[in-house]
Formats: sequence, C-alpha cells, structure tokens
Amino acid sequence: MAIAGWVFMAIWTGILCLFTYIFMRDGGFRQYDPAVEWAILALFWLFGLGGCSSFFGMPRFRMTIVNGQVTVHERWLLRRSSETFSLKVMAEPVVIRDKDSEGDPYFRCRVVTPAGRSIIVSESNDEEKVRAVCKTLTEAIGRRPKSRPDGNEAG
Repeated sequence: MAIAGWVFMAIWTGILCLFTYIFMRDGGFRQYDPAVEWAILALFWLFGLGGCSSFFGMPRFRMTIVNGQVTVHERWLLRRSSETFSLKVMAEPVVIRDKDSEGDPYFRCRVVTPAGRSIIVSESNDEEKVRAVCKTLTEAIGRRPKSRPDGNEAG
C-alpha cells in the first residue's frame, strides 16, 4: 500500500504543480471569478499537502527470519531503519478483529517487536486469509498459536 500511495501522491503533486504553473502563467483560467479560482487551487494544494504528509509518512515493512534472528526493515520514501532481535523474544502473532469504515469485520495479523513497534503482517476483510498468514508466521517462529482473551483480538 505504501508504494501505491507514494506513486499516486507523486503523480498528484506533479500534475498540481503543472496546473499551478499554467494558472500563474495565464493569470487564471478565466472561467469563474478569480477569487473562486484561487480558492479552488488552494483547496487542491491543501488536499495535496495533506495527502503527501499522510502517504509519504507511511512506511513499508519487511520481516525476515534467519538462523534464529528476526530482522525487521522499515522503509519510508527517504529513510530507512532496521531492528534485529532474537527469535526467542519475538511476541506471538495475534489476529485482531476490527471494523472497516462501513462497519464490516476487518482482520489484521499483528506482531509487536521488543522495541514496541507494531507491525501489521497481513490485513483483509477475509478472516481465513489473515488467519492463514498468522498461522504460517507462527509456525515459522516455532510456536503454537494462542487465543487472546482481549475482546479486540480474535483468537
């Protein structure tokens, strides 16, 4: 999702810059009152900057498990970080049940690193798909899945 957001916002901002250049060069589009045209352009910039801060602040995660060591790579558009820790201290993957914007059930497989970072390994409206990913991860780290008593977590 992060890469799609980065590409979308890069295209959006590029086109917005071009339209702003044309607007400034021609002194407006002369279809509406100049104040209305300036307000519309300002709204596009407001949504564009808000979208840029949201999407460009969204990281990509990659988790690798090799020889009892877990490495979590977190990458943003312009920076990256990684965390390496022993498989023994890795928290159990947990399936979290939530609701989407329309009120339908939504599921996430979450892992928390020893540093406290929450990583969503899989998310979908399809519970079986998320549980399968969570089970695969649980088997990869050599543990049995556990049920969580918390009401927000589906076990």
